[in-house]
Amino acid sequence: MSREQLDRVNEMIRAAHLGALELPELRAAFDAQGDITPPDPSIQYMKETANGVPCEIGLAPGSVSDATILYLHGGGYMIGSCTSHRGLVARLGQAAGVRTLAVDYRLAPEHPYPAAVDDAVAAYQWLLESGTSPDRVFFAGDSAGGGLAVATLLRCKARNIALPRAVTLFSPFADMGTTGQSLVDNLERDVLVTEGMAPGMAQGYLSGADPRSPEASPIYGDLAGLPPILIQVSSHEVLLDDSLRLLRAAILADVKVQLRVYQELPHVWQLYAGVLDEGEEALAEAGAFLAEHLPK
Repeated sequence: MSREQLDRVNEMIRAAHLGALELPELRAAFDAQGDITPPDPSIQYMKETANGVPCEIGLAPGSVSDATILYLHGGGYMIGSCTSHRGLVARLGQAAGVRTLAVDYRLAPEHPYPAAVDDAVAAYQWLLESGTSPDRVFFAGDSAGGGLAVATLLRCKARNIALPRAVTLFSPFADMGTTGQSLVDNLERDVLVTEGMAPGMAQGYLSGADPRSPEASPIYGDLAGLPPILIQVSSHEVLLDDSLRLLRAAILADVKVQLRVYQELPHVWQLYAGVLDEGEEALAEAGAFLAEHLPK
């Protein structure tokens, strides 16, 4: 690890003062974080409305167009967009060698649970209806988008909708009850998710719904039958236990699952791949994992 790179990223996060902003300013500031990791200018983008859900398709030169990563961005279900995550999604798609479909699902508190799940399922069904085989679809997501990816799988399984080929999750936010011990143990070490941020966003998303509902907190869901999963998380995150508990639930359900714990990095450090070597490494690893599961 380059200490200079990590110090630079941590300083950028602290300088943004995300935890001190009101929601409109927070959304704008978080979208601006996307400038840190710009996408390759050679990537072709196209706006798409997928069963009423705004999405952005990206295709890099050399990537195949008949296989797709459906990407669900993070941001505590209250912030984030295709803009904030464009560089991350682009680099993941390039690493896997496939096109991407980034989903701009509705955000809370204007659109509370289960609006995000409804939108993610609708976008996935559009992809299938457009002729893409589920064997050539991957799910990916970070933070709230990681939890949403698993919630979407659970909804699809319950409705007998064919599941995608494999899934990769970056620091998934998978417990809306925010009961993990790491929220206490890592409070002083997590520079991005500051005190009260995770519980506040969870409450804004739930709007009174049961935090133990599997489609809100997939650590409580029956994961049996889900496709192979790769989870990446950092040792310094307040949401570390969400990944560990999701790993345990997957293991107990006999799901093929891998966990990679990186050291000392901020929450969803993949967003900072433009300046952080470990971000590039993580995206390359995740892309290779998905490519390995692509039928030849």
